[in-house]
Amino acid sequence: GMILDATHSSDTSFYQAMDVFSGPVMASHNNCRALVPGDRQFDDRQLKLLIERNAVIGVAMDAWMLQPNFVIGQTPGSAVPLAAAADHIDHICQLAGNTRHAAFGTDLDGGFGTEQSPAGLDTITDLHKFESILAGRGYSDADIDRIFHGNWLEFFLRSLP
Repeated sequence: GMILDATHSSDTSFYQAMDVFSGPVMASHNNCRALVPGDRQFDDRQLKLLIERNAVIGVAMDAWMLQPNFVIGQTPGSAVPLAAAADHIDHICQLAGNTRHAAFGTDLDGGFGTEQSPAGLDTITDLHKFESILAGRGYSDADIDRIFHGNWLEFFLRSLP
């Protein structure tokens, strides 16, 4: 009756958890190491394992997780375009071969302000700007709906009692 959120797992703890836990897994707010190096991101092997486990991976909007060489307190969030988050969504979709595992995880819970948010993301309502970014990359309306909410809804409906 539990869901494991693999976000914030070290590489070692990630693989240990995957070996031990047989229930549903997700990554509520995690990005792609292939795009932004660092142990806070998941590498392609980890992402593929999550995809195999039918997980949803929510892309975080914290600028240092979206763009290489971002320095907290020095690099302005405005230096990171919204499209950087779409790059992470697209990477997950390419690994999966579909849009069923990518979503928004944002991490916009008040731990930081717009100084660490990408340009143009001033409030949660600005997420709608991703519609045109994703459509411009060839995502259909149905795919965009999945990324915005459908993947999370399906995941929780099948995973919760």
